[in-house]
Amino acid sequence: MNHNGSRVLEILKANLGKTISGETISSVLEISRSAVWKQVKALREKGYRISARSRSGYCLEEEPELLDQNALAEMAIIYRESVESTNLVAHRLAEEGAPGFTTIIAERQLSGRGRLGRSWFSPAGSGLWFSVIFRPTALTPAAARPVTLVTAAVLADYLSGTFKLPVQIKWPNDLQVGGKKIAGILTEVKGDLDRIDYLIIGIGLNVNQKTEDLSTEIATVATSLAMETGIKIKRTELLINLRHALIRAYKLFEEEGFTSFRQIWIKNNITLGQQVNISWPGGSLTGLATELTNDGQLAIKDDYGQIRLVSYGEVS
Repeated sequence: MNHNGSRVLEILKANLGKTISGETISSVLEISRSAVWKQVKALREKGYRISARSRSGYCLEEEPELLDQNALAEMAIIYRESVESTNLVAHRLAEEGAPGFTTIIAERQLSGRGRLGRSWFSPAGSGLWFSVIFRPTALTPAAARPVTLVTAAVLADYLSGTFKLPVQIKWPNDLQVGGKKIAGILTEVKGDLDRIDYLIIGIGLNVNQKTEDLSTEIATVATSLAMETGIKIKRTELLINLRHALIRAYKLFEEEGFTSFRQIWIKNNITLGQQVNISWPGGSLTGLATELTNDGQLAIKDDYGQIRLVSYGEVS
């Protein structure tokens, strides 16, 4: 935060919950009103909730609950204020030799990515946007394929138990509450046909967003833990606990495979038993989702009564 930004924030904090005119801030700081607006815009991008009222001014309504950098450092979690994508940072660190389970968290992603090249809305101070480097030595690429489903099972199980919410999994990588997306997973692999160098598991979890933080379009398809529980969540504590759960799970997955997680996934899923359309670049399949196999594939009974196994795609 630059000097002017700090000074504007100082004035807004001194008037927390009250409206102060841009003209007053401009006069006190001896900067232009456009410069005030520029600093307010920058503060909003950092997660400060600042309303602007025509002919009245600015009101700091709420400060962001920022991640505790000291606590994260003690857990060897790498913190970044702002990145293009935590997966991109994780790839770079993995190429430089970062050990397995290195975790990167950012307050904000400028170009957060989802599956199939989609963007992921990652505003500052509200969610958990993080990536974990996984370096399995005993898994082939084929055996490692269900790692996304393992991640989804662990997240759904932990969030359901901790927050008493009906968190459900939509195959293969979405977590939902009440039909709205609350988390997504993007897994990327570096290796060849029979060997894995490393996996990057990127997770985006909506935590403290409020309805007014979401655009009309996003609000129809997304929700957050705070919106569902009515409470503000301690993000640092949640991140540390989720990381512990995921590391335990990845170690067990490497030792025992997907079988240990299959029933958890089945218990929390909303895909099996549904008539679905699965699409992928260059093709699609419609049918009844009947089963999740032991290696994480989705069994689909097509319109001709044939069972077809699908390992990736977009479900609707």
